[in-house]
Amino acid sequence: FIIITIGDIMKFAKKVLIFLIILIAIFFITYLGIYLYAKFSDKLPINTANNYYLYDKDNNLYTMNDKWIKLDDMSDNIINATLSVEDKNFYKHHGFDFLRIIKAMFTNLKSRKTLQGASTISQQYAKNLFLDFDKTWSRKIDEAFLTMRLESHYSKDEILEGYLNTINYGHGMYGIENASEFYFNKKAKDLDLAEAAMITGIPKSPSNYSPLVDFDTAKKRQLLILNTLVENGIISESEKDNAYNEELNIVGEKNKEESSTIMYYHDAVMSELDTIPGIPKSLIETN
Repeated sequence: FIIITIGDIMKFAKKVLIFLIILIAIFFITYLGIYLYAKFSDKLPINTANNYYLYDKDNNLYTMNDKWIKLDDMSDNIINATLSVEDKNFYKHHGFDFLRIIKAMFTNLKSRKTLQGASTISQQYAKNLFLDFDKTWSRKIDEAFLTMRLESHYSKDEILEGYLNTINYGHGMYGIENASEFYFNKKAKDLDLAEAAMITGIPKSPSNYSPLVDFDTAKKRQLLILNTLVENGIISESEKDNAYNEELNIVGEKNKEESSTIMYYHDAVMSELDTIPGIPKSLIETN
């Protein structure tokens, strides 16, 4: 028989604790080193992504998508909804939400499925701006380094401003100002709670959550976002109910001819990308 004493257990526990402390120390020293390297790297350009200009056969400008607005010119409703559903700890972390990563890992391991993601707004922004479509460790390392470069060179407000000005809201609309004018014929600063929750739900999958594609599915997504706002203490239950029951005046088809032209090119490109091996379906579905 093998006799294990309390002393043996204590010695083993001490060794495990020392190992964990060393591991954590190595991690933070490495993280600090990479962060300092990122800090002294060149500043990344972030205010030109996802602009497009379409010209007719005579080389005359037909339509463009290049509206960049300040964070102060966006409704608090769109800011709060985006932060609540995408990255509620955005102003507390330095590019990576480690607790969220650990929680997502346990959830996904337990279910043996990828049920939760842990990407922060900074990570999503870095990926959207500068990276290709590969799902490799090399790309993930690049994403982490670019995230650090963003976080070390720009303020949180600048990163959030850039993110909201460049993400895809469907129907060829990139950026919150373009999306706000397209869907509701108003400036982003004038979006009410119901409108903001509806628009915020679109980028996860524009082909599914656009109210012009499937209004019922878009309403379910809107409710999820409103519930998240309640859970995070941003709005009350009564505010949620009022917003969900508000009748939305969606005017996205006011520019139907122009939108159809844009979407013709968009759909052609998406169809072409769908035939290229190595480009994940999930990426195509979010564009």
